[in-house]
Amino acid sequence: MGLFASAATKFNVLFGTQTDINAIVETLKTPAMVSLFGEFSATKPYTTANVFASEMLVFMGMFMVFMNISLAIGNTRAQEDSGLVEMIRSRTVGRLASTYATALEILLINGLMGILYVVSLFVANLNGATMEGDLLMGISIASIGIMFGFISLLLAQLANNARSANFMSYGLYGIFYLMRMMTDVSAPKWTWLSPVGWIQKTAIYTDNRWLPILLTLGLGLISFVAAIKIVETRDIGSGVLTERSGKDQAGKLLSSPLGLVLTVERNSIIGWLIGGIVLGAAYGSIFSTIGDIIGTNPTYKKILGVTQIHAANRELILNFLNMLGLFFVAIAAISGILIIFRLKSDDKKGYLEIIHSKSITKTRLALSYFSVGIITSCLVFVATLAGAFFVGNASMEHPLAIKYFWETLGGFLPATLFFVGIASLLTGALPKLTNLLWAYLAGSVLIKMFGPLLNLSEETANISPLGWVGKVPTEALNQSLALVLVAIFLGLTILGIIGYNKRDLE
Repeated sequence: MGLFASAATKFNVLFGTQTDINAIVETLKTPAMVSLFGEFSATKPYTTANVFASEMLVFMGMFMVFMNISLAIGNTRAQEDSGLVEMIRSRTVGRLASTYATALEILLINGLMGILYVVSLFVANLNGATMEGDLLMGISIASIGIMFGFISLLLAQLANNARSANFMSYGLYGIFYLMRMMTDVSAPKWTWLSPVGWIQKTAIYTDNRWLPILLTLGLGLISFVAAIKIVETRDIGSGVLTERSGKDQAGKLLSSPLGLVLTVERNSIIGWLIGGIVLGAAYGSIFSTIGDIIGTNPTYKKILGVTQIHAANRELILNFLNMLGLFFVAIAAISGILIIFRLKSDDKKGYLEIIHSKSITKTRLALSYFSVGIITSCLVFVATLAGAFFVGNASMEHPLAIKYFWETLGGFLPATLFFVGIASLLTGALPKLTNLLWAYLAGSVLIKMFGPLLNLSEETANISPLGWVGKVPTEALNQSLALVLVAIFLGLTILGIIGYNKRDLE
């Protein structure tokens, strides 16, 4: 919310002249930017408001979706898993009470944030903005949050536990996001197939279409009604999708805490890896299109020779790879952080009491969660980067040298480990502060990405390793920095283990 308001107030200064606006519009129309921000559908004359709407809609929608998935599942399925819902239902409380309460909370929170978005736009008074456009933008961002909140309520009834519900919700959003990205780049008319892409079709500050809002809220309403119908008949603790029966005898893998964590997280890890490869490949598939920007420009052809054009194309793609590195760090870090945070939640729910009663040290137990989370983050980052790099190379007439893959890996993987190390420290020593990591990770990515647009100094991006890494692979890898980040990661992890040994169980 703060980033949205801050950006809105500065856009008139950043893009106050028609020359500035036209320049950024040409950039926003490139395949790389379309894949990130969505199709730029405004018509001439372009305004500052058109640029702002194009850059902010998809990203603000993404954060609203993540917030609502957590809210919907955390207040229903997660509380059911912890036994809280069963305790409440033992009193004179209706079967649908928790679902209705969560739905009301989703409506209130998204409604309030929608109002704040609109107020921010009114105060910013963007050049070219209208009252209807401001209202439509605020409602658009709120509506996608409401839609996915209600979709998550439905998936919480289908799944057998909160872990599966989260996996299904994020997985579904990932599918919708990939559909939006690929259709926006190749065939924008087909973006209607992705509910995530509907808010882009509102044509804010141009045509101001309200139909996508009705579709978004309509899908949310259908999902909510379906969720209510299932809650009316579903037994507490069960799900519509039945779980596969386990083996009669436990395998050798379950004889250790590490094996237990791997078994429980197996499907999640596989899902993250497959999702990472697919996402990377989808971004890599547009590498050749990015290179065509210069190669098909008659002015550049006249000024530059063939060698220079190839060099310029490579520079564009390497800069795009640097930008992708920011997303890949966030995705990989999240995959590992979620597993590490399981130690806190499993302790709180009492799942680990039987393990603590055995002759298993707290160090060994913590290392089991931490090591699986660390390895998962590393594998997801490598898989996502490899998908982008090698699929991108396959699509280009003049592939990138393999050294750029290793430089990108060497630059951003230590940054990923840094965030995972913080997760280990907070989980082990300061479990009440774990939610701060999400804000820090999101802020780090957004400041690094939008800092130049907001005229923030380069030092601002140095609040995290994402600013320290620099422009790798367009710049040479700083090996000393990479080693320092790995050392910090190891130190944070060790402190987390020490803290877990010293503190009382929750």
